[in-house]
Amino acid sequence: MSAQPSPRAIFDKAVYTICRAIPRGKVMTYGDIAAFIPPPPGMDPLGYDRIKARWVGYALASCPEDVPWYRVVNSRGQISSRPTSPLQQALLEEEGIRFKAPGRLLLAAYRWSPTASELEAAAQGRQES
Repeated sequence: MSAQPSPRAIFDKAVYTICRAIPRGKVMTYGDIAAFIPPPPGMDPLGYDRIKARWVGYALASCPEDVPWYRVVNSRGQISSRPTSPLQQALLEEEGIRFKAPGRLLLAAYRWSPTASELEAAAQGRQES
């Protein structure tokens, strides 16, 4: 009998699937990603709402190499301050994203806001390639 994955492992996998679907030259926020992931079974929905964006950050801090973590920014369109911030900005600039100030992009111009069905289709397309 194999062990069931933990709720956090299931959550992390969902984060990685969503991040892999973000198109080149687009970004999502931690909260945008979290909004697509339902609370784990047995978790208080209000409590989950308060921490789900932070959980996305935790998942990305230890993501597999094929996850484009750098396409995720905070709700103000800023790169969160950490040692990889210059790398994140450079990777986004390589994809054509322009910054209006160091570490800050115009979120309205680059935000990817898919519907649930568009996200599912994009994720399926990535899995087949």
